[in-house]
Formats: sequence, C-alpha cells, structure tokens
Amino acid sequence: MLTGENLIKTGAISSYTNRGKHVTSHRELFILEKGGLLIDNPGMREIGVLDSEAGIQNVFSEIHDLSIKCKFSNCTHINEPSCAILGAINSGMLDKDKYDNYIKLLKENEYNTMTKLEKRKEDYKFGKFIKTAKKQIKKYKIDFDR
Repeated sequence: MLTGENLIKTGAISSYTNRGKHVTSHRELFILEKGGLLIDNPGMREIGVLDSEAGIQNVFSEIHDLSIKCKFSNCTHINEPSCAILGAINSGMLDKDKYDNYIKLLKENEYNTMTKLEKRKEDYKFGKFIKTAKKQIKKYKIDFDR
C-alpha cells in the first residue's frame, strides 16, 4: 500500500491473534515516491542505531556547532536561559522543525542507550504518575468528554 505497487509479499491477518504474520524472510529497503523509506525487516521488533550520537552530530552539525556556544555545558536546549540553539530559533536562524527532529532523536537515543534497569525505573515512575493522575481526576471529578 505504501509503495503504490505490489512489491512485498503479505499474508492474511490471523483470526486468532488479530495480528499479521511474517511472510518475508529477507531484509529489504524501499524508497517511496514522496521521499520516505520503508524497511522490511522480518522478525525484528525494534531497530537500534549504532553510533547514533555521532550520527546525530553529523546530520545536525549546524545545531551541534550552536550547542557549543550555550552558556551551560549541560544545556538540554529545551528551556535554559542563554541557550544558543533556542536563541537561533527565536531569531529565525534555525528552522523549528529541524530543531524538533533533533530533540526527538536525542530523546530516542537516550532511551535506546538506557540499561534494562534504568528503563524499568523510568516505567515505574511513569506508572506512579499515571496512578496519581487517575486519583486526581476522580478527586476533582474532571470530565474529559465535554
């Protein structure tokens, strides 16, 4: 469907699990007409990127160069004062969409480099946040369906 042609072998959705089944047995990269990429990588639940930190610095070299000019060496480039990157966005020197993609990739890289224990701790904290939010919704009788 995404390629506009019948290039990839597909199978029926399982009536038992209501999920698709793997029918391909090799990796393949498809370049889509409008510039996207589609990777058929059978049997993989997630894909990691090796040396992604260096890759992010290379792809976003303009942002990386700006980050060196930030006032604080541990600047997250999200809300710190005197952040050179945020200043460049505000002045129109840096594209906001490019910045948003940069931040997304940094967060994804941070998550992918976490240990299982660190991920478990983050999941636990998020679970506590959700539990607290549910209690507050009940306590204040917040109706989100209005």
